[in-house]
Amino acid sequence: MTEGSATGAVVAAASVRHVIFALGEFDSEDDGPLRPMPLDVDGVFPAAAVLCFFPEAIDDLHRDGTLSRVGQFSAQLGGAGIYATEDRRVVVFHPGVGGPLSAHNFERAIASGVTRAVAVGGAGAIDAAFGKDDVLVVASAVRDEGTSFHYLPANRTVELDDEEARRIVRGFTVLGIPARLGRTWTTDADFRETRARVERRKAEGCIAVEMEAASLAAVALFRNIRYAHVLYSGDELHGPTWAERSWTTSSRRPQLLRAAIALAAH
Repeated sequence: MTEGSATGAVVAAASVRHVIFALGEFDSEDDGPLRPMPLDVDGVFPAAAVLCFFPEAIDDLHRDGTLSRVGQFSAQLGGAGIYATEDRRVVVFHPGVGGPLSAHNFERAIASGVTRAVAVGGAGAIDAAFGKDDVLVVASAVRDEGTSFHYLPANRTVELDDEEARRIVRGFTVLGIPARLGRTWTTDADFRETRARVERRKAEGCIAVEMEAASLAAVALFRNIRYAHVLYSGDELHGPTWAERSWTTSSRRPQLLRAAIALAAH
């Protein structure tokens, strides 16, 4: 390497270190021309919501009459159904996979009158301590995604409402579902969960990885919504190879949905 090329490399490296990323440009104003609009549903929109990432569990409760379909999201965004309990105290919907879509649909629900919410979803286990079907109530999430930075100032993690998280842990325990508090890693890129990145996240206390918790928690904090996020241990990423562990057919899924509905109503 010549002296000139070496100098160029140093300058390039210094430039990279001083990049101001757009995600760091937090704007606390809420004056955008595009506003979240209320959803069109039959009857009054409930104040309590369950954001459920288990479509088959929602379908089962719809079939048995626990939930009735009262509307749907835009077909452009997947057209997911919107359901309500018989007493209209709780609305249930699949918010969509990933931070941007789930945050968009959560915003629409908030604009419709939601003031408190519980999300239930699955997560990949990146630590052996998070065994198959174990339940985690998120205490904090590493913000390795983009959506949260539009709702909160830049920071490495987002802390969820501790009082609400502990209430959910207690409530699940009473309902026969052991649960604990912990940290998750929220990412936008499930196929870029590299071994080195997994190890770095484990080193900062994460035991799970998923794609929505930090984003949805940030929306809730910005909108002053009572919020908790619950995860169960699905597939496994901490071993020598990925293990699917039949996570999409786990019996935890319907259990968590029913428990979340019961706890969201209060």
